[in-house]
Amino acid sequence: MTRKTEIIRHIPEAELEQLYREEKNTRIKERLQTILLLYRGYRADETAEILRRGYATVRRWKDAWNKGGYEGLKPNFTGGYKPMISSSVWDEIIEEIKDKAMTLKDVQVYVNTKYGTNYAYTSVWDWIRKKKKVPYGKPYLRDIRRPEDAEEILKKHRQSLE
Repeated sequence: MTRKTEIIRHIPEAELEQLYREEKNTRIKERLQTILLLYRGYRADETAEILRRGYATVRRWKDAWNKGGYEGLKPNFTGGYKPMISSSVWDEIIEEIKDKAMTLKDVQVYVNTKYGTNYAYTSVWDWIRKKKKVPYGKPYLRDIRRPEDAEEILKKHRQSLE
């Protein structure tokens, strides 16, 4: 059995109850509920059992409340990892490949060899299509019977007709 948890009463219980009822963010609401139970005299282990959360989680939320009050309960997301290639470099890549009729697989190979990265196909797709809004090129069929010098043959044929 644990001893009674020390909780700093930043605001009156009625005001805390009102905050809990009006809160829209479910994460903060659950944390407010935790603090409300601690205000009412429940121990941290009892509160964890009621909310079906770990004892350490309840203690962490209690410590956050004691240090910062309501603001201390708000989640603090850092934003994740930094990209291997910055957004401005992706703009340069898009300019370089603009008229080269490259597929996403070709762009992936190009980026990985030029910049020494290891981007997966889905990551290249995410940057090119989703973030930079580069449209899909219109695919067209290529006749496998077409000769390599088809343009020259056409010119000669036109000249012979004149």
